[in-house]
Amino acid sequence: MPDLEGPVAELLNMRLGTLHDDVGEMKAAMKDLAAAITKLALIEERQSNAAAAMERAFLALEKVENRLAVLEAHVPANKRVSIWIDRATWAGMGLLAMLVVKKSGLL
Repeated sequence: MPDLEGPVAELLNMRLGTLHDDVGEMKAAMKDLAAAITKLALIEERQSNAAAAMERAFLALEKVENRLAVLEAHVPANKRVSIWIDRATWAGMGLLAMLVVKKSGLL
């Protein structure tokens, strides 16, 4: 190998130094890129978990809607039963009042 001196050696040393700096910058950029990819994977995992949680919430909401529809379908029958119970209660109270009035001798 020939012994290099002078301007050629200085030029080669300068280019080698520039290449060394460029490789150092590339390493730093690769570290930043690796960190960004790691964060992206974490975000994707969180989004996946959020999507699964939303799916579970929608299923629960659908069950609640079905139960509510069944309850709403029974509302008219419940109102009729409630009216009959009210009427029976008032009739019982009337009979009790009549019994008290009859026993007290007012009638």
